[in-house]
Amino acid sequence: MALEAIAMRHHPLPLSPSPSSPLRSQFAHVAPDMIEAAQLRRLASTVLCKSPEDLAALAETNPMLVWEWIDAFRKERLAAEAEARYWSAAAAALSTVTPLPVRTAAE
Repeated sequence: MALEAIAMRHHPLPLSPSPSSPLRSQFAHVAPDMIEAAQLRRLASTVLCKSPEDLAALAETNPMLVWEWIDAFRKERLAAEAEARYWSAAAAALSTVTPLPVRTAAE
């Protein structure tokens, strides 16, 4: 795939179909940020498959697009790190718990 095609395919898909579209009701439960995250994951996968020469050529042809992608990847990484801290805190809270003795109805 040519780098120009990558740059052209980066444009996000419309996040919501037109009000009259049958797709609107069918996919109304899919959050726009989930779609963007999936697109960003595919973009990262494509970038990782490219050679350093291909990436250098893209940076030369369209440096602003490359910086936009870098910024998007950075934001995604920060969000993932925040989510990892959240799950770590929940696991840590559970790991410090000691079971309470079971009480009977007579007590």
